[in-house]
Amino acid sequence: MILSSITELSLVGVFDRGVANLERIVIRANIDLNLGQFGIMLGYRNTNGLAIPYNDHLFWFGDGVVKQGEWLIVYTGQGQGQISEFEDKKVYTVHWGKPTTVLAHSEVLPILFRADAVTVAVPPLNLPQGGSST
Repeated sequence: MILSSITELSLVGVFDRGVANLERIVIRANIDLNLGQFGIMLGYRNTNGLAIPYNDHLFWFGDGVVKQGEWLIVYTGQGQGQISEFEDKKVYTVHWGKPTTVLAHSEVLPILFRADAVTVAVPPLNLPQGGSST
């Protein structure tokens, strides 16, 4: 399978790997866009240099517009999001909420992804709940 590269955002890097409350992933917006299609997964670098995603390690940005040149900083730990400025550009800080650092090992990598299409299952009908009848 060949996947196209993401050009709308640049994964600048990981900083302070393994340092509690400082470990973070830095991303820069290359164009104006809504982040609703984007997220980050964690993966393990295999011998081919590719990253294989881990199960249950996904962060979705949610809907929100960023403009070209603005920054996203994803702290892997817990905290409150905020908006600040750096060199006249907005910096959006969000927190993944992990209870421990997750990027201390150099073979663990963030994988920036774009979801181009999704299918949502039709909800089933509610069934009667079990329990005692009176």
